[in-house]
Amino acid sequence: MKNWFLTVFLTLSAVVSAVAQNEVPTLNWPYLYPDFMEGELVYGGGKTSKVKCNIHLGLGALHIVDNGNIGETSTVGVYQLIIGDKTLLNVGGKMMEILAQSEGGFVVQETLANYSAVVRNDGAYGGSLSNAAKGFSYDENIGNYGYLVTNVYEDLLSIKNEAEELPVTKTIYMVIESRQVQANKKSVTDLDGVDKKAFSEFLKANGIKWKNPQDLIKVVDYISAVM
Repeated sequence: MKNWFLTVFLTLSAVVSAVAQNEVPTLNWPYLYPDFMEGELVYGGGKTSKVKCNIHLGLGALHIVDNGNIGETSTVGVYQLIIGDKTLLNVGGKMMEILAQSEGGFVVQETLANYSAVVRNDGAYGGSLSNAAKGFSYDENIGNYGYLVTNVYEDLLSIKNEAEELPVTKTIYMVIESRQVQANKKSVTDLDGVDKKAFSEFLKANGIKWKNPQDLIKVVDYISAVM
């Protein structure tokens, strides 16, 4: 009997854990992670700082909790963000998850909300910290979905599941020096300085699969060497 109760308990615990880990973004919670958590910002000079943060999926922007309010913080000077078991790279002001890296560059994944898949005139968006006290803000970059429900962290957390699921789109890029290139054969082949025939032979010889980060980092190294 004890074993039966133990089995049921462990099964229910596993289900609860799985549900918690599989929380999805909603229109009230357009964030990469199901909660804000401590992250370490790494700056260009090697300096670091700790922040309670999350990534806004409308803009790929870095949002932090400051005095109980959610606000966007500048990524100027930020090189990387270490959060949980992942490291994100600052690519043109957007924070993208690093899938692979080498001396030649990075393979990163951008995760953005697909607002076009939903129809609604409001949604969550944390305004800049300087405007946080206003309570509402609007960002033209995400059209009608830029309205802030509330920038009070605890309030937003309490209503995050009281809205439609927010679909996301994931796109893989290669970052080589200052260049951001979508990870597909055409985009890379069209880069200035790439010999199309030699590149095609390289792809065939290495059996490159365009969705495999470990294959893509080989492409990054190849392009870095020839450009």
